[in-house]
Amino acid sequence: MKWLVTSTLKDEADSHYVRWLAGAGTAAEWIRPGEPAPRSWTTLDALLLTGGGDVDPVLYGSAPDPHTNFVNRERDELEIALVRCFLDNRKPVFGICRGIQILNVALGGRLIQHLPDYPATRGAEGHAQVDGRDISHPVSLIGGSRLAAALGTELEVNSAHHQALDPAAVGARLRVVGRSPAGIIEAVEGHALPALAVQWHPERMPPEHPASCRLLQCFAAVASGEGDRS
Repeated sequence: MKWLVTSTLKDEADSHYVRWLAGAGTAAEWIRPGEPAPRSWTTLDALLLTGGGDVDPVLYGSAPDPHTNFVNRERDELEIALVRCFLDNRKPVFGICRGIQILNVALGGRLIQHLPDYPATRGAEGHAQVDGRDISHPVSLIGGSRLAAALGTELEVNSAHHQALDPAAVGARLRVVGRSPAGIIEAVEGHALPALAVQWHPERMPPEHPASCRLLQCFAAVASGEGDRS
């Protein structure tokens, strides 16, 4: 299998994805802002949206929060165009961290720009790194969802983000299937749409961790056409 993978724009971060994808025998064809979509994209099995900086809030109709940073509008526009192209052609789209956020925006949703200011998490739980290290917290997945079938309904994940999907504005045909204890959206699946995305970073977890290896197996199964892609 070969997937089109959007670059994080950091070589070290990209290398984590290379190693992670190799666990399923998946090769990556990388794309960066300013580069044209590969002419052979129709032969690719899926699109993987990786982590990185914040999505430009103008794209979801919001004024920038003072904490919104590392915005790359060119990357945002490239990834939104790719999401729509792949989904219009019934090809799977997967998202990791920023990837779940840009998927949501591409489908008309909005984001919480700074979780520490969000009532549900204020003083309740952290999601950002501490001393440069990912923190961990539990996630509950909805029984009957594709991700729950692959990962179980309760699992521990890593966390390194200050933004998240706005539960009041989830993108069209996306279904929330995973939340943190405070209710922060941690996973979505497409409804009649070949899309799966999570807020955590499986590529930075131990390769044997269920939230990493089983998630990759789940993505790979969808990309290979096993079962229902929707």
